[in-house]
Amino acid sequence: MVVRTWGRVVVILALAAGTMLACAAIQGCSGAGTVAKSTADRLLPVPSRMVWARCPAPGAHVDSYPDASGSGVNYVYDVEASAEDGTRLMVTIILFGREASGQGWLRIEAKGSSGVRYDGVDESEVPQTAHDVLGAG
Repeated sequence: MVVRTWGRVVVILALAAGTMLACAAIQGCSGAGTVAKSTADRLLPVPSRMVWARCPAPGAHVDSYPDASGSGVNYVYDVEASAEDGTRLMVTIILFGREASGQGWLRIEAKGSSGVRYDGVDESEVPQTAHDVLGAG
């Protein structure tokens, strides 16, 4: 079991390194680190958890990079989030082809520090604990 786990880790790290190198070779690929971190979070055996965050403001992205077609831009945001138990964490989400609106709340399935899936939700769906942790905003 341990040998299989280490083998998986080595393969994952090799894939992440290969992705970073390939991306670095492509001119203008500034999202290499974000993509590699997101890939590692998805592949490594870290638990996922549901968290809530306010939708980030337009222009508050920490990085952006061209999408695969070259006709659009993907925007990277680090959002302060809270789990239902009140645990506060920073989660990276990528909005594909658009900037955030700054309106409302997000429910994020986070794995490691990466948002795997996210949806806009009504404020009434956000646990009171998350409201308390994240403040009035």
